[in-house]
Amino acid sequence: MSHVLLCDFTFGSYIKLALGQPGRRPGPATLHACADRDAFDREVLGFLKERGDPKLLGVAISSRGWERRGVLQLPGEGITLIRDEVRDLLGVKRLNLVNNFVARAMAIPHLKPSEREQICGEQAMEEQVIAVLGPHHGLGLAALAPDGAGHWTAMPCEGGHSDLPINTEREWQVWRVLHNRFGHVARECAVSLSGLVEVWQALHVIDQVSVAKATPEVIVALARGGDPRALEAISLSMGWLAGMASDVGLILGARGGIYLTGDLMDMLADLFDRKAFCARYLHKGRLTGYVAEIPVYRTLAADLEIMGLATLFD
Repeated sequence: MSHVLLCDFTFGSYIKLALGQPGRRPGPATLHACADRDAFDREVLGFLKERGDPKLLGVAISSRGWERRGVLQLPGEGITLIRDEVRDLLGVKRLNLVNNFVARAMAIPHLKPSEREQICGEQAMEEQVIAVLGPHHGLGLAALAPDGAGHWTAMPCEGGHSDLPINTEREWQVWRVLHNRFGHVARECAVSLSGLVEVWQALHVIDQVSVAKATPEVIVALARGGDPRALEAISLSMGWLAGMASDVGLILGARGGIYLTGDLMDMLADLFDRKAFCARYLHKGRLTGYVAEIPVYRTLAADLEIMGLATLFD
């Protein structure tokens, strides 16, 4: 029986690995440390050996960044994957290199009803564009376009690097701090795991309060304890996410739905203010009625990248 190897590189210096079979949903992925290319080779070969070295029909790998002429450069990890080298390592002809949010997008049509929750909007329209948006290690964006025959075409995007918009005086103050730090202030500077930290630190600068280093986990924990700046940092970040969601809805005509996903969404859990999100999402002037019809969902499923990669072999 033929299998496919599914690998996701988007978990910091770790990879997720799973075996799948064409046309079937893969089982849970396992997490493996992967600090460099040698570790990748070792972990992948060890994973396959533990499972009896199954015959592979193909391999699919997802990561932040994108493929360029058969080369996948992993931002931040210092690892480069060359298509022909990985083919030789695993003895396969077919190797798909996919952006991680494209992989997440490909999983969306396969979600069970229990694997998503609706935040706002009306019922999704059939045969319409779907957008997937989420604060992760960066701010990911991808879309699915229907082909009219029951299938989808994935569209990679880099909207997380678009300019961060300003709507309030407080946002302007935060933007100026971020501008002094980064020069160009992209949306992901404020809407991502690291972006939450940047916004929290910016609030301390604005209020002229000394600030220590913190992780997203620490800021979320402070917010749960009622810390006002941690709560405001989350509110600002999610407000910018809501504005981007409706921008994406307008730009792509995403009447098939907008799906929010990513580690920051998972981390916030009940700290996510649905009412405030919807108010900002609907703030679109005379096009408010248009975006009001577009449903916004929050994904609840684990290992979306792995699930999406498996669809390449359906």
